[in-house]
Amino acid sequence: DYTRNVKEDEGPAISPEVLEGRTCPKCDSGLVIKAGKYGKFIGCSSYPKCKFIESLEKPEDTGVFCPVCNKGTLLKRKSRFKTFFYSCKCYPECKYAIKYPPVAVKCPKCAWPILTLKTTKKNGTERLCPEKECGFIEAAPDSDSE
Repeated sequence: DYTRNVKEDEGPAISPEVLEGRTCPKCDSGLVIKAGKYGKFIGCSSYPKCKFIESLEKPEDTGVFCPVCNKGTLLKRKSRFKTFFYSCKCYPECKYAIKYPPVAVKCPKCAWPILTLKTTKKNGTERLCPEKECGFIEAAPDSDSE
């Protein structure tokens, strides 16, 4: 029932790395790189008082505007299970998220502002509407899948 990282055995415990020139936006303390349950992350050095954290990996911007709030763009983010999803840049105000990569093409059936690209072995790459009620699906042109 006991597990631990193999790298811990190689030497003494490593103290958190201090990020020079960066301060916590909430409490103005220093930021450090820490190791946690799901990997490394950036956290506040005055931890129990301030619980600010941010990811080491910056999310990739898709350039497609969020169809719900129309303020932010959809970002490609990594979940704790190492899978990707696409969510609004304005989180937590806007909680819109989808599983497949978005394309800035209006749905011809329901007029939803975006479609998504889904690739399967059986059907290849398809463009589909993320709205469950719509159900629109079409084969994707080759230029969208790149």
